[in-house]
Amino acid sequence: MLLNPLPSTTSISRRRYATVWAIVARDERLGRATGRQVPGQGFTLVELMVVIAIIGMLVGLLIPAVQASRATARRTHCSNHLRQIGLGIHMFANSNHGRFPETIHSNIYGEANKSWVYTLAPFMEDVDQVRICPDDPNGEKWLETKGTSYLINEYVAVPSPDAVLYLHKMQETSKSVVVFEGGDNRKPTDEHVHCSTWYTALKVSKGIDYVWAFMTAKEFKPDRHQGETANYLYADGHVETIPMQTVYRWVQDDMTHGTNFAKPAK
Repeated sequence: MLLNPLPSTTSISRRRYATVWAIVARDERLGRATGRQVPGQGFTLVELMVVIAIIGMLVGLLIPAVQASRATARRTHCSNHLRQIGLGIHMFANSNHGRFPETIHSNIYGEANKSWVYTLAPFMEDVDQVRICPDDPNGEKWLETKGTSYLINEYVAVPSPDAVLYLHKMQETSKSVVVFEGGDNRKPTDEHVHCSTWYTALKVSKGIDYVWAFMTAKEFKPDRHQGETANYLYADGHVETIPMQTVYRWVQDDMTHGTNFAKPAK
């Protein structure tokens, strides 16, 4: 007969199993008593709220970035439209002895009751797609009325003593704006900017704010994109995105010195 026989493997396993469960039970009781998290119980309510708050902050940061990216894309799309119009103007001029397209009122080269931009249709793939700015809230109205989001400079399209109607007669094509982004409160037939009426003696006597309000309400839209900038097509074909404050300073200088930034040099 053997003394102190060795315990069997089964009995050892049972004792270890019982010990482990005793420890787990003790930890659960301790956790409930102290309010501490016990491993394996998952997130507490506070931790869940923190995670939700972090996700909300990230979404809040992401949405403005996405909106800004979309606005930049629309502004770039508009700029591309103006570049195509610029190419159309140059090809039109080459085919018409250097002449710029005329307005709806002259209608020498254009079609009845249609904007000057339609005279460029033979030089464009799809004039209806090009003549509307993606940021223009009146785009649908201009499509229906054969209008356009873009207004040609009066000084290159309407005969007058100060006009430069021929591209090859313009001295500073890189500094002469030929197409503006049109204002929102204009008639469909207003498809050019009336630059010669900006600085009349009566308007100037009422001050810069009055002149600026007149120009931006019914003439051109200097804050079309993101409420800060607009695109401008120059006679040499390049397009510039110019802040509204810069254009406002141009108007101030014009009123001080009796000049007109929209008048091209002969």
